[in-house]
Amino acid sequence: MRTGFRRDVSWPTAGLATLMLGLALSPDGAFAKTPGKTYCYNGVCHRVKTKAEMEAMVGFEEVVTASFYDDCRVDKNNPCQPLSSGEEMRADLPDNAASPVYPNGTLLVVANPKTDVTLLLRVNNSGPYVKGRLLDVSRAAAERLGFVQSGTAKLKVTVLSGPLG
Repeated sequence: MRTGFRRDVSWPTAGLATLMLGLALSPDGAFAKTPGKTYCYNGVCHRVKTKAEMEAMVGFEEVVTASFYDDCRVDKNNPCQPLSSGEEMRADLPDNAASPVYPNGTLLVVANPKTDVTLLLRVNNSGPYVKGRLLDVSRAAAERLGFVQSGTAKLKVTVLSGPLG
């Protein structure tokens, strides 16, 4: 996974960046994902919706471009680190997803109109930080939704509930 650093970054700059990265980590090593904050990675920025915004979005439906992630041992773009929720990676289960805009704990009903398959997914990580993508589902979810071969799909997403607590 690219870090966004150029190869010719000076050591003081790299040290400062490492310190800043450390400050963005929670005590268990997971990247923080704070509602209302904006996060940028590889030049792509997204703002995480607040709890109030999510409450207003219950029942809201939109079509998004989605991709999928796999275990970090086979997915070169997926770092082997704790998720922003602090949970372990579960690419083999079809119940989880990452989103740069929906807070962790958000429940989504996700449907692939091309396959007529619908899943209930819980957001437990940030990303993808690829321009134009708002959802990254687990490999198992992508298998069930029928888009592993293509890598991406236009999915219908309905917000079932925002994060609890």
